[in-house]
Amino acid sequence: MSPLPAPSDLGSAAVDVALLAALVNGSTGAVVARSGKKKWVFVFDGGTLVESRSNLKSEHADTVRAKKPSMSDTAVLRNCAMLRMRNATKVGADWSWSADAAAKSPAEIAATGLLFRAVAGQRSVAEVRSRIDAPDDATLAVDGDLSVLGLPKSVAGASAGWGGKTVSAALASGPGKDTERATALWFGHAFGVVTAAAEAPAEAAPAAPASSLDIASLLDGLGSNSAPDSTPGLEADAPTEQASDAESAAARADEGDGKNWVPDKVLLPPEGTAGPKGPTVDAPTDFEEAQIQAVGDDGPVTLDASFFEALNQRPDRETVRAEGFVHTSHDPAPVAPKHPLEDDLHQLKSRIASAPDFFGIFDVPWDADAEAFRRAHLQLAQKLHPDRFSDATDELQDLATETFDKVREAWEVLGDEDARAAYIDKVIHGKKTEDELAMEQVENYWAAEADFKRGLAAFNAGRVREAHELFKSAVGREESELEFRAYLGFTTFQLFKASDAEQADTGKEMLKEVLEKNKEQERKLDAAWVLMGRIFRDQGNDKGARRCFVQALKINASNGDAQREMRRLSGGGPGRKKAEEKKKSGGFFSRWFGKK
Repeated sequence: MSPLPAPSDLGSAAVDVALLAALVNGSTGAVVARSGKKKWVFVFDGGTLVESRSNLKSEHADTVRAKKPSMSDTAVLRNCAMLRMRNATKVGADWSWSADAAAKSPAEIAATGLLFRAVAGQRSVAEVRSRIDAPDDATLAVDGDLSVLGLPKSVAGASAGWGGKTVSAALASGPGKDTERATALWFGHAFGVVTAAAEAPAEAAPAAPASSLDIASLLDGLGSNSAPDSTPGLEADAPTEQASDAESAAARADEGDGKNWVPDKVLLPPEGTAGPKGPTVDAPTDFEEAQIQAVGDDGPVTLDASFFEALNQRPDRETVRAEGFVHTSHDPAPVAPKHPLEDDLHQLKSRIASAPDFFGIFDVPWDADAEAFRRAHLQLAQKLHPDRFSDATDELQDLATETFDKVREAWEVLGDEDARAAYIDKVIHGKKTEDELAMEQVENYWAAEADFKRGLAAFNAGRVREAHELFKSAVGREESELEFRAYLGFTTFQLFKASDAEQADTGKEMLKEVLEKNKEQERKLDAAWVLMGRIFRDQGNDKGARRCFVQALKINASNGDAQREMRRLSGGGPGRKKAEEKKKSGGFFSRWFGKK
């Protein structure tokens, strides 16, 4: 069973736990997440994400496509889904499960890898570790490669080194970042690819039942020269550990009332007078006075010499065993015969599980021809077909079916010319798929945008050098974004205008280039015109500065920076007004002494 319950049974877990639970349990319905006015909907059909929705414009498909117009429809859906997962996880949205929700425009989305990126990028190692329901010293068992879940290659192969290790050891070392490794272990555990079991404590030896009497042990004691206290029931002064509480109580009662006699010990005969079957048991000197109460109405029975003579004539233990009167062991349970294909199946399963890729499953070189792959698949299919194990145990049938499914999965790729070529490009040559490239591009843009926003905050706070470094990082990640380049050009000019005229001119030219290219774009950059106007103003070119500020206001009449700069050029600024008033008044002394 899955370690994660269905989403409807999760209670107040985090939204990313709910999404993983829907994937693991094959759920049909929707996770509906909310944070204030923000809303996200993730619709599942049999554990497959078929649609994601959001009321945020920045997460709309058109917005994502605008970043990379060449992106395929599938890539747009994937990027939108991951963006929504990240944001819903980041804000800690509250969520609910809607079993009746349905997709408006269903399309299958491989969501496990997307959710992995969202979790690994937002959660700490401690947060992810708390979700793995296993102690640190639990031993891991691995039944597959995490690549089947669509996880990144940097951690997909980590499971190969986890077998036999503890949870803490797997978290402490291996490929990928710490959060990625912890998230991979959580996902693997949730999907049942990785299982964990604590070592069972050593079982204590079962104590012998106090009230049971072993006939064989009793006979051994009576037929050997063992110490008196090794024979249960014959030591009245100190009852043995094998005696039950009831027996001990009875012995104490007999001592107290003197009515019943129990022999103090086994009396061994003098040397050389052993009986025919073992040492004799002599009668006590006062045996004529000893009586025991018989069951029934026959009255007291006297223990005379004949009683002890008969006792000495008993057969020894081996004789009793040979006669079949003592049963000392149980027949072993019948062992089911091993299936003739069991060993071969285990060897084949081990080889396929350790194969690094589909070519390793078929044991065929990647550059072999199509016929070689066909023959390899046919041989494996014949060995693993479930019909060959119809007379095997359920466990062996399940193992054969599981291994056969892996072979079939490999054949679906390698048996198709186009799919095999794409797989060779990815696995052998390291090329990335169109979706992977698009995903990287969008992630890179998000990182650049984050740098730009931090730079803008520093810029507005007057920390020009700090802003310059962040703008440089943003342009390095996304060189084609004109807004990033505009601010980088301006801060370059500002930093070097007094120390390096050539560098300052480079920044100015960068900003000019941005304005030229922006003419061809639908979205006009009014802020870039303000920045250029400030450069002209610093160089004493008020006419050029005014034209730039006017252009900024034509694009965006509510641009506050452009309005303030125009007032300064027109003399409407507070500094200019005070200067003019001071000039008219002539100052403090002119009012007293007049003008000369």
